Amino acid sequence: METHEALKDQIRGVVVVMVTPFLDDFGLDEAGLRRLTRFLIENGVRKGRGVLVPAGSTGECPMLSLEERERVFAIVKEEAGDEVPVLGGCNHCDTREVIRLARYAERVGLDGIMVSPPYYWRPNEKIILTHYKAIAEETGLGIIVYNNWFASQLDIPVDVMVRLVEEVPTIVALKENTPSIAKFAEMVRVLGDKIVIVNGTGEPHEPYAALMGAKGFVSGIACVVPKVSLSIYDAEAEGDYAKARRIIDSVTPLIDFFTKGEHEADYIVRIKAVMNLMGLPGGRPRLPLVPASEEVARRGKEIIDSLGLLEIEQLASKLL
Repeated sequence: METHEALKDQIRGVVVVMVTPFLDDFGLDEAGLRRLTRFLIENGVRKGRGVLVPAGSTGECPMLSLEERERVFAIVKEEAGDEVPVLGGCNHCDTREVIRLARYAERVGLDGIMVSPPYYWRPNEKIILTHYKAIAEETGLGIIVYNNWFASQLDIPVDVMVRLVEEVPTIVALKENTPSIAKFAEMVRVLGDKIVIVNGTGEPHEPYAALMGAKGFVSGIACVVPKVSLSIYDAEAEGDYAKARRIIDSVTPLIDFFTKGEHEADYIVRIKAVMNLMGLPGGRPRLPLVPASEEVARRGKEIIDSLGLLEIEQLASKLL
């Protein structure tokens, strides 16, 4: 079986988009990144139930140099080994730079790459096809298309995605971030038997995306409470969507705190703030992002306290 075909069976569960821990001088916190990788694996993000994605949008990839992204790939793979699939975030508006990252990802043994359409200028169908075809010609790794419409300014249409799947055989999955639930359903209906489709918008769209046929969901919140995110997926995998909904309802204040910030990247700032409060390696965000204010951090701590965050990982077993 081709490597990219085998990857299809592994992309499921909670797809954790990892934060990139930075030190106070904005340098890469390599020890912190290793700790975060182990924390996620030891708390259940493993093959069959989860995937790790380093150096993606949540990992502040626009603020990482190519050399830093390569170092992040290497560190996460060294720590993860074969315990969990690792998909390197390879996003750039220059196709040549994506190819460089893809080649490096293959060299250090990553399982696949997650690639957005080129951004800065809004791409058309020809640009998107050219981008992915050029990348596929230079790597044998399976490609996960990342529909990051907020950066590319284009919500990849279903017909364009169909052409991509037909013309680029190493495309194995789609991280579907569309804000349209109807379009998500259509994408699954048309392509769900050909590639893996995961819900790119995370817990707020569960369990509905699972009901439509998504094989998992992307989560940044899992950097803080991986067992809670995994419990949602486990309930869905068992067909108990009502239980999944109850788990989500129980942590809605925390989800809202992370997702309803002041700007589109504020969730990264807030996730890092909560991680730091928990003694996890969140670190500081990199400029132009700034750390959460004391007021926001305090509000996050109040939510943590009200939910009993130290006990929150046991909620799933109690919500039968």
